[in-house]
Amino acid sequence: MTFSVVPAVKEDIPRFSEISIAAFTNDTNTLIKAQADGLPLGTVFMNNDGWLPYFDLPDKVVIVKAVDDDTGKILGMCAWGKWNFDGSKPALVDGAKDPREEDYRPQPLPADHKPIDVLKKICHDNMNEWQMKLNQYGRKNMYIIGISVDPVEQGKGVGKALLRYGQDMCDEHQCFAWVHGSMAGAPVFLKAGFKEIGKLELNLDDYADGVKWVKDGKEQDWGTYTFRYCMYEPKPRT
Repeated sequence: MTFSVVPAVKEDIPRFSEISIAAFTNDTNTLIKAQADGLPLGTVFMNNDGWLPYFDLPDKVVIVKAVDDDTGKILGMCAWGKWNFDGSKPALVDGAKDPREEDYRPQPLPADHKPIDVLKKICHDNMNEWQMKLNQYGRKNMYIIGISVDPVEQGKGVGKALLRYGQDMCDEHQCFAWVHGSMAGAPVFLKAGFKEIGKLELNLDDYADGVKWVKDGKEQDWGTYTFRYCMYEPKPRT
């Protein structure tokens, strides 16, 4: 099989959702949150609307897809964010407050919160902290908003090619890229040349409220889930 990495279009969104659902069907972090949101046990849902805004930001987001050269089937996709490529966010002067500080400030949970709300808050606050740290004013960089490969097409170099597309842009512009990697995704990023710069490790059973994970008809613990933040450094110009 041969495939090409080409720009995506809005009409691809339904297929993107199909791929994401298939790719995250066994992701315990996604499953435990989906279950808490009322979805049937063992199912996940990806909203098509989540992709729409990115297609309206061509100067800030590059969305590509891997397409089978013979059948036209979409095998996977990746959205690359471009931070400060337009230079609209100059370096902050000494003592200046980051404009994002209020929006990213951790918010208290309501009095009637559930254990799963604590998990969601930890993940959300941790992501905001890393965004503030890595997407800084006064410099440009790239970051992966989302990447998924159809499980039946994994192991064929699709993910590597989608990553290489953005890595080539990093090399061209001499800027780094970062990604918030899932349990399954992190090994792929590390293999592709990213390096781990941080992690968030969670015991999901602490937030399951007594509900077990049902896999292959058997109840089991949710176990430990580790998010890994990974960075790609551009190849120096020769």
